[in-house]
Parts: sequence; structure tokens; C-alpha cells
Amino acid sequence: METGGRTMARGVAASRDDDTSAGHRSEVDAEVRGLFGRDSLFTLLWALQLVLAAGLTPLNTRVLGPNEYGRVTAAIAVMQVLMIAAGLGMQAAAQRQYAKEGRAGAQRLLMFSLVASAVVTGLADLTGPLWSSALGFDGYHGAVRLAVVWAGLAAVTSAALGLLRSEDRLVAFLVVSLLQSVVAEALAVGLALTVSPRAAIFVSGQVLGQVLAAGIGLLLIPPLWFGPRHRVMLGGALAFGLPLVPAALSQFVLGASDRFLIQHHLGPAAVARYGVAYNLGSMPMILLDVLDNIWLPRIFGLTDGRVRASVVAASRDALYRLLAPMMLGLALGLPIVLLVWAPSSFRPQELALLGCVVVVSAVPYAAGLSLTRSLLAQGRSRMVAAAALLAALANVGLNLLLIPLLDLLGAAVATFLAFGLMQVVLLLESPGSAAVPRPPVRVATLVVASSVLVLLVGLLPSTLPFLLARGIAVLACLVWFGLVGAGLAGRRGVRASRR
Repeated sequence: METGGRTMARGVAASRDDDTSAGHRSEVDAEVRGLFGRDSLFTLLWALQLVLAAGLTPLNTRVLGPNEYGRVTAAIAVMQVLMIAAGLGMQAAAQRQYAKEGRAGAQRLLMFSLVASAVVTGLADLTGPLWSSALGFDGYHGAVRLAVVWAGLAAVTSAALGLLRSEDRLVAFLVVSLLQSVVAEALAVGLALTVSPRAAIFVSGQVLGQVLAAGIGLLLIPPLWFGPRHRVMLGGALAFGLPLVPAALSQFVLGASDRFLIQHHLGPAAVARYGVAYNLGSMPMILLDVLDNIWLPRIFGLTDGRVRASVVAASRDALYRLLAPMMLGLALGLPIVLLVWAPSSFRPQELALLGCVVVVSAVPYAAGLSLTRSLLAQGRSRMVAAAALLAALANVGLNLLLIPLLDLLGAAVATFLAFGLMQVVLLLESPGSAAVPRPPVRVATLVVASSVLVLLVGLLPSTLPFLLARGIAVLACLVWFGLVGAGLAGRRGVRASRR
């Protein structure tokens, strides 16, 4: 009788475990469907704008020429650094605040972001003559000074876009992001064509577009004033957000500081050549950044650590399956696109392998972003900052070592190795019950095999027969990508990773 009772008790416990496991899988599947469902609309719209803006690159390179385009690329790098500093991590902090307590606190953080951006922009402008010469500019004027203004405006726009995403306001999000991307790029090209093909004129168009984006963003999400009674909330937001500044700056060093080192060693024309190849090869990483911004509010809203870790793992594995055909198709099409993207003075036929190395960097980048989302949801922004800083320092050292040895290819290899290091560090910092499960063997094998193929494709010649074969293979990769995407959209193949 007693034995039978124990057997029945074990059966009841097993049934409860099965129910719990089934409930866990059901919740994870629902969240992942949301990531690839409604959230994918935000991603698609943002990605289309990036593609449209990037589509003007062939015109930019021809209108500006290598030297002026190189100056624009360096000015954009300055803008990206100062935007990070001016933002103080408030975009993520406001989204986290919105998930925790609602709109009012997030609007006060938006006002704090506006004030902080104005202060940082003013300080950067006052000290411009000191730091601009150290970065290799021929003085603090023209494109580089306009880039400072651009950065402050972009930081405010970024915070407003983050809250529009948290509120799921698709049309408003589309309008603001369209203004700061496609409209700003069109204004820049238009001014360069009609006024003067100089870097300063081009950047002034970008600033004008950013003014429109920031203004509309603040009208759609009116900021609220903060006072002494909000000091606890502001203190918590700063404690979370401030570590994201060195983290994001380190990410910038990983992705863009090589421009400064190339400019120092090889000159602005080499920066322009590298920028064209890197901008094309980094398309998967740009899309991953878009996904990260779109998905973060949903991840913040998951309070169960086990569910959150499984959602992060399942979404990462789905991204890996999409990355395989995307990377291979891009690598196959790079020589064709480069011939259109850049004039012969850029020597585009020599940039294919460089672009392929950048393409492969999307693999460790995707893994690192997945781990970062998990850590940020746990409030461990300092851990994210430490990993990014270590990888950034390694990147600078690798660039100093490899650029003299391998020329432009050395910078691409350094970036790949640094992203790989960051993934390893983040993995070591993510133990415990909320750790993200590893990808299944079949997914890992797919990623490794596709990465090797991408690098081999970079070694193929660019003669006419090979270009025709590449075009056919690109179409095959598009079909492959479409089938995987259709499977995800049809809610097949996206399941919680088993612990």
C-alpha cells in the first residue's frame, strides 16, 4: 500500500513537471512568435529605410569622390561617438522604465536625455579644436563641426524612437525613422549636387534631416520635466544607463575606430575604399542592430528568467538560420554590387575578400547581441560594458598590428577577432539559472559551414563567367532565405531551446 502511494506520488509529480514544461514551452513559443510577428513589421520598415538610404551610396561616391567621401566617413564616425556619449544610455533606460512603471517616468527620462544631449554637445563644440587635430582632421570646421550638432540631435531622436517602439506606435516610428534616414540622406545628396560636392555641404543635409526627425519625435512623445522628487528614478536610470555609454563606445571602437587608424596609416582615400566595402559587408550586422533595438522592449517585459533565457536562445537560433543564406548571398553578390557602388578609382575589384570577412563577423556579433539582451534584462549593464571594453582594446591592438601587415584586410580581420572575443567574455559572464542555452548542434554546424563558404567565395575571381555564376547563386540564396523566413512567419521551426 505504501509502495503504491509512493508510485502514485511520483506519477503526480511527473505529471506536474510535464505540465510545467509544456506551459514553459507554450509561453516561450508565444513570445518568439511575437518577435517574428508584430515586431518584424518594425524591423522590416526600418530595414527598408536603411536599404533605401544605402542605395544612394553609388551616387555619393561619384558626386563626392574618394577624398571628400573619406572626410564624410570620418565625420560620421565622430557623430556616432558623440551620439553615444550624449545619449547616456537613456534609450535603453527609458524602455526599461516604461516596461517597469509606464509612460510618465519614461517621458521624464526623455527630458533628461534632451538636457544631457545639449550639455554634451556644447562641451564637445567648445573643446573641438583640441580633439579634432588629434583625430587627424585639418581643423575644427566644416564637416566635423556639423557632425557634433548632428550627434546631439541624433541622441534625442534615438530616445524618442525607443519610446515609440515601447508604445508599439508603428506609423509614428516609421515617420521619425524615415526622416532621420532616407530623407536626411536625400537632402545630403541633393545639396551636394546643387550647391557643392564638399563634405561639409553633404553633412549639412544630414543635420537638416535630423532636425526634422528630432522635432517630430518630441512632438509625438512630449517630454515631462523632472525634479527632486524623481531623484530615485533618475538615479536608477543613470546606474543602468551610464555603463552602456562605455559599452556602446567600445562597440563603436569595434566597428568604426579602424577608420581613424586607416586614415593615420593609409590616408583618407583608403578610408573611403574601406568604408564602401565595410558598409556593404556589415549589412547583416546593421540588421541585427535593428532587431536588437526592436526586440529589447519585449525582452525587458519578461520577468521569468527561465522563459527569458529560452526566448533569447530560440530567437538567436532562428536568426542563425536566416543568417546562413543572407551571408552567403551577400558574399556572392559583393563583386557585382561593388562595381556599381564605387567608381573605378576605388579599385572595387580588390575589395571582395575584405567585404566577406566583414560579412562573417555577423556570426559572433549575433551571439554577442543575444547574450547582451539577456544581461541587460537582468540589469547587468556593467557586465556588458566590461566585455565590450575588453574587446575594443583588443580591436585597437589588433588593428595596429594587422593594418601594416595586411593593409585594409587587416582591419577587417581585427574586427572579426574582436567580436569573437566579446562573445566569449559575455558567455563567461552569463552563468546561472538565467543563462542562455547553447545552440543545437545542427544550427552550430550550419553557421560554421556557411561562414567557411563565405570566406571561400571571397577568394573566387571576378571575371565575367564567375560574375554570371555568382548572380545565379545569389538567386538561389534568396529562395533559401525566403523559405526559412516563410517557415518562421508560418510559426514553424521556432521552438524553445531545450535546457
